Amino acid sequence: MKTFAINDSSVYSRKHVNEFKSEIASYGISIPEEEWNYFLNITEVKTAKKKEVIFSHTELCNHVIYLMSGITATIYSYEDKEVVTRFFQKGNFNTNIVSAESRSLASDILVAITDIEYLLLPFSFFLDSFLNSNTFGLFVRKKIMGMIIENKKNTTIKTINDTETRCQFLDENYPDIIRNTPSKYIAMYLGVTPEGYSRFLSSRRKS
Repeated sequence: MKTFAINDSSVYSRKHVNEFKSEIASYGISIPEEEWNYFLNITEVKTAKKKEVIFSHTELCNHVIYLMSGITATIYSYEDKEVVTRFFQKGNFNTNIVSAESRSLASDILVAITDIEYLLLPFSFFLDSFLNSNTFGLFVRKKIMGMIIENKKNTTIKTINDTETRCQFLDENYPDIIRNTPSKYIAMYLGVTPEGYSRFLSSRRKS
């Protein structure tokens, strides 16, 4: 895992700062210079390789990440089984919200499914912005609203015990995830074994 100061002069950091600022501006939001400079001072640019654990269930979560590239997933373990509860991609905030808010250990982990680049923000700043800011906080609230809608769709589709229907949902809503995610993680999301998913794909191609 590599870390870069977001307020340094490297091309790498400037690229991510400009991308993030453009994303905020696309929502019609302008961040005052003083607030933006504070954000730069408390935020880091990080990279992680695929399979790296970003947030563990053995440590309290103190941060939020904003994905600049790549795919992550939350993975929940029970009875020696692992289930992908949700995928995330560029433009999504990620955190172990239960751990961060309640100061308790989480029941799931956040894993890099592909190589990723992300911004690391203190959870305290994220929460204060969410509750009190009408600039950066407005951006956060709009993003969270979109993610709540996505969560609702994901929760609904997981109640349907049909692999074809679940797979169609991913095909239609998350083509980049289907294209770039190793098949074992897709199987973990669909609730089937990797072997079962392979047989499903084979049968699907023949039909």
